This record gives sequence, structure tokens and C-alpha cells, in this order.
Amino acid sequence: MKVLLLHYKNKRNKTVFAVLHHCFYAQMKKNIIIVTLLLFAMGINAQTQQEWRDSVSTLSALIERNPHNVDLRLRKAAANIELGQWGYALDEYSNVLEIEPQNLTALYYRAFVNHHLGRYSFARRDYDEIIKSEPLNQHALMGLILTNLADNHVTKAFDDANRLVDMAPESAEAWAVRAEVEAQLGMLDAAIGDIEKAITIEDVSVKQKYPTTMDDNITSYQLSAFTIYMKQGRKNKARQSLDYLTGNGLPKAYLKDYYDALGK
Repeated sequence: MKVLLLHYKNKRNKTVFAVLHHCFYAQMKKNIIIVTLLLFAMGINAQTQQEWRDSVSTLSALIERNPHNVDLRLRKAAANIELGQWGYALDEYSNVLEIEPQNLTALYYRAFVNHHLGRYSFARRDYDEIIKSEPLNQHALMGLILTNLADNHVTKAFDDANRLVDMAPESAEAWAVRAEVEAQLGMLDAAIGDIEKAITIEDVSVKQKYPTTMDDNITSYQLSAFTIYMKQGRKNKARQSLDYLTGNGLPKAYLKDYYDALGK
């Protein structure tokens, strides 16, 4: 599986990071792409790797003088993640939880790191702990769904995805997560219906706030739609999803593999 870390400026001049995981089936006759896009926007300009390393050094020195300062440890863990130092981030979140066992931020991001490291049972445990404390915590439930999906606990993921949509029918993310589960289950018609619902909800929300810009989440949802359309063999619809993205500012070069998969 190839991983691309992309970053670009969107129309609101925010730095956007996208991690695209994609793989191609060996059989050319299938020509299916599985794409997962994780987007997150930061309200600050991107730092260089050296600047992140400097941040880690500074924060480490401060932590030596203030070992019980949870905020410093959380900031250092975030910098460790930016540097790909997942093990150090994991240790730091665990340090925070030794100081504050119910720190939900540390629990959430430790679960995120464990998921990244393929330690799904540990990730599941932390997400469950959050949900026990906050039963309506949508982000923890989403994390749990995606962890179960990655760990091939698809039925449990589907049950929780239905619960998520019932809990937050106004949330575009909820519909998008359920679409991903349905796609993995082969429920492609249901999946495309859910991802289109996510796009509609997000589009209405964004137009109310930023009438002339494209929302970052819609980028993710359009690529999810592209994936499902490809699985259905609906290449014209898949192309429309990509064209929507390039027409709204995403450089076409970042999507070259996907356009190539469409063929002539």
C-alpha cells in the first residue's frame, strides 16, 4: 500500500494535510481503486520538519522542569506525531494518563496512535473508555467504528455506524463513516446513497458560512464517492467526482493515479 502525504492551500488559505492510502487490485480487469482520504485542517501554517524537531526539543526541556504539566506533554505528543514518531507519541499520551487517568484528549489520541500502529485491541479499549464516560461522544464512536473496520470486525462496525447515524442524523461525518462500512460490506447502493447524503449536508452547511469556497470535508466525501463509483463500474460518475475536486482548487497532479485508473 502506497501512502502519500499531501499538503496544499485551500481557498481560505488554510494549510490542508491529506493522507491518501490507496492500493490497486492485481487483476487489471477489475481496475478498482480503494481510496481512503483523511483530511484535517490546521489553523496555523505548516512547520518544517526541523521546526517540529526544535519544538520537541524545547518541549522536552520544559517537561523536565515541569514533569506534571499535562498541556506540555500533549503538545509534545502532537509534535511527535507530526514527525512520525508514533512510539514517542504513544509513550507521552500514556504519561499524561498516569497523571490524569480520565484525560479524554489523551485517551482519544492514544487510541488514534494505537490504530495507526495496528494495535487495534488497545485502540478499541481507549475508545470504549471514552464512550463509557461520554456515551454521546461522536468522535470516539467514529474512531471505534474505523478501528473495528480495520480489524475486520465489520458487523460490529456496521451496528455502531447505524447507531452513529441515529445519534447524529445532521452530521455529514456520520453518513460518510457509515458509507465506508457499507462499501466494505459490498452494500454499494446503500454506500453511495449515504456518501451523497454526506455531501449534501456538508454542501448546505458550507454555503451558509462560506458561499464562495469548497469545504475540506467535501474533498474527502467526493473521493469516497469516487471509490464507490469505481467499484460499481460507473467511471463517468467517478470522473465527475475528481473533476469537481480539481475544479475547486485541488491540483490535478495530486490525483494523477486516480485519473490514470479511469483510463481513456
